[in-house]
Amino acid sequence: MKKKNVYPEWAEKFRAEGKTIRKVRNGYGLYECTSTYVPGQKYPKSVQKYLGMITEKDGFIPKKSVSDTASFSIEYGLSHFIISNFKRDLQRSVFNSDMAVVVLGTVFYIFGSIDPAFLSSSYLSIHFERDIVKIADSASIRRVKAVSNKISALLKEKIPDENDRILLTGLLLLCTISDKSSPDTLAYPETVTELAERYGLKL
Repeated sequence: MKKKNVYPEWAEKFRAEGKTIRKVRNGYGLYECTSTYVPGQKYPKSVQKYLGMITEKDGFIPKKSVSDTASFSIEYGLSHFIISNFKRDLQRSVFNSDMAVVVLGTVFYIFGSIDPAFLSSSYLSIHFERDIVKIADSASIRRVKAVSNKISALLKEKIPDENDRILLTGLLLLCTISDKSSPDTLAYPETVTELAERYGLKL
């Protein structure tokens, strides 16, 4: 039987039936645990929903929520650009071509962190087919940073002019979409299109 992790009493008191606690970089996360049947699979799929953070000082801090009709902007332009142009090179640079490490490295390059708050702010990680938050908990930060450094090197190689590189990546970072909309609705600024064409890069 797998041994249950035991955390500090001030965190453990929030554990309840159908809820679990996981250590994250900035404290302890509280998650709701359910399972769903997947046709063709022998066992039900475990689904964990992030509920909020637990800290010794403030106790349980609920995740900020939005109504079903509301939406918020998530990062799309820069992560999509990086994967569209460098996916093969990045996968070759990591052990077993692990795409999860590539995703985490891309988020780290953009935000400087793989905290759940940033993972939930990127289209790339939100729509990843595996539980990227859980993977991030046990990921090697050295491998994640190595992917981030590889992205920097590839961008310098493809866009040698520093001013153009800063302009393109900065504008792409501002290209966001609604969490409820399709990326197809995104219109890139004219400068982004011109720079991508100049350097033969994909959008």
